[in-house]
Amino acid sequence: MARSPDTRGLANALAVLYPLGEIGHQTGADPLMLGAFAPPAALAAWVGTHKKHASHRYSATVAATAAAIPAWLATAAQLGIVNLRTLLAYTISASVTWSAYTWSDVLKQRRAWAREQLKWDELATAAGLEGSRLVGMDDTRLGVRFRVDVRATNKRASQLAGNGKGLAEDIAAQIGLPAERVRITTDDKHAGIIRVLVQMTDPWEGPVLHPAMPAHPDRATVPASREQIAAARRSIKGTPLVVGMDPDTGTDMTVTLFDHEGGHHAFIVAPTGSGKTTLYNNLIEQATTCTDVLVWGIDLGKGTIGRFWGPALDASAGIGEEKKALAILRWARTVVEERSKDSGGKNHIPSPEEPVILVFVDELDTLTGMHSPIAYEAKEHVEQIWRRGRSAGVELLTASQRGVQQYTGSKDPNANADYRIVLRMKRASEMGNAIEDWEGAGMPNMATYARGVKGVALVVDGENTWTAGRVRDLSDLNAVEDLAKRRGAPVATLEPAIAAKLPGYADRHRTPAHTGSRTGGGTGGHTPGHDDPGPTAARPASGGDGFGVDPGDHDAVDRLAGELVAEVEARLRDMPEPPEQGIPLADLVKANQSIKVPDDAARTILDLLTERGPDGARRDELVTALDKPESTVKKWLAAMRSHDLITRHGSTKAARYYLPDHHPDNHTQ
Repeated sequence: MARSPDTRGLANALAVLYPLGEIGHQTGADPLMLGAFAPPAALAAWVGTHKKHASHRYSATVAATAAAIPAWLATAAQLGIVNLRTLLAYTISASVTWSAYTWSDVLKQRRAWAREQLKWDELATAAGLEGSRLVGMDDTRLGVRFRVDVRATNKRASQLAGNGKGLAEDIAAQIGLPAERVRITTDDKHAGIIRVLVQMTDPWEGPVLHPAMPAHPDRATVPASREQIAAARRSIKGTPLVVGMDPDTGTDMTVTLFDHEGGHHAFIVAPTGSGKTTLYNNLIEQATTCTDVLVWGIDLGKGTIGRFWGPALDASAGIGEEKKALAILRWARTVVEERSKDSGGKNHIPSPEEPVILVFVDELDTLTGMHSPIAYEAKEHVEQIWRRGRSAGVELLTASQRGVQQYTGSKDPNANADYRIVLRMKRASEMGNAIEDWEGAGMPNMATYARGVKGVALVVDGENTWTAGRVRDLSDLNAVEDLAKRRGAPVATLEPAIAAKLPGYADRHRTPAHTGSRTGGGTGGHTPGHDDPGPTAARPASGGDGFGVDPGDHDAVDRLAGELVAEVEARLRDMPEPPEQGIPLADLVKANQSIKVPDDAARTILDLLTERGPDGARRDELVTALDKPESTVKKWLAAMRSHDLITRHGSTKAARYYLPDHHPDNHTQ
């Protein structure tokens, strides 16, 4: 009782109450008057204790005790205490009250808290936090989180959290845990309190399973029926995409790509081997279930997106398909412009007929990096999508090995991406390139976070709120390929008026006829169902029409026929009537003058002709110097002649090109 104020106070009260009853008897106190205080005393005790502790059992005990006091005084005033029956009744009642109170849940919690406080005092002393006080403790999924008042330690909470590595190591050493399983942060609601998270259980014992994958390696994935696939369809509006799990709380790590505020871009920094493909698989898997989303993929580095997700994508570009990648970017930019014209910049509302466009770009440096051959053209489109795409429902998700401008092409990813996702880093110095002031916000260092564990990620939203954990395991590419085939083509369709303005969009699924088998086993940028039927897709029979469908697959034939009809109608709808007269030669010259010659190509041609002087140069020599297809060089030369920048003498392959001053007709013999 000496260490428990609650029970000590109750014991003293019970000892004093017995003689008080005799005083009331000797003074002739009115028993009815004393007993009348019992109901209000019980009510007041119940209200006061239940509001504070929210325990029915404890409040009932205190209310009964409060009511028993006036009841006892009334009984003793009537009968006196100098008799065996009164003594026996009081002893039994006091014992019951004592037991009910001391073993109530509130008192048990207080005793447990006192023990924890004592343990913390010992731990704090060993860790150099003398004077700190434990003010809160919460059980977590893997251990416990302490809230500690450090105002009496003469140290700021931010100092302890900022230098938390040493303090965490001291606390972990006392408990007998690895240093990484103790983390120290400040409290958002009190500047004098720190939070100490202790993971008693290893958070990385097993992978985070993906619901679409088998729970056990030996258990085969059960193919979903068409009804099950249809039932899984949903809308992108307000739907968070789950990418992993926070091991401390067991809550999901999510990315919301579209909500009431419009769309949200995402910028991913993922060095080689950090698990970026698995992260992309998680995002694409959920995006392709949405009824109001079309996914376009650009992966010029490895071609993984198109190779394995091809059947579920609306368009994709892989290795060696730079022209197709630029076409996709132009389509996305056109969608932004056309929708913005109609809405005036108002947030787009997605539907299956007007879907959100998610443009996934992997290996961003191959598209906009300093060594990309198409960066000069791609950057302009990408920057406009970063800056204007959100409200038009066109969202960019780009992945780069580093967060520096040499890889990203501009500062737009950091400026305009609402979500920034950082996977395993090789060096701590790279963290600042991806997320500024990450240390001040208390984010983990992804170069040291969960050492030796694969597939960890830090997800930061537009308000700088972050979660860290492990990405769902969707690394089995064979299972991913099978999943994409079963999911099939997107449900959503682009607005016909906009689709008609996208050059080549109607032809994106057409494939040439194939004879023989494809060689090689790499990804090669080929998209099953897009650029190549793939090793398991049906191929047209010899002498077939070359549209890449199995003539025996009636559903595929019907679908293709419908697409052909829609395409023909779209192309004929706005086609002008043929002119009554042919186009004059002067007009053809004007049209030729509209051809744009790249500055570097024009400079190369002019420099070579300047060097050759009156000797000039043949077309094949110019083709060699430019290292471009002959047809392209012919167009450029014709355009430069139309602008009188160069001249030509002769009309066969032996014809030579000159600067105007060096043309043979300008020189006398």
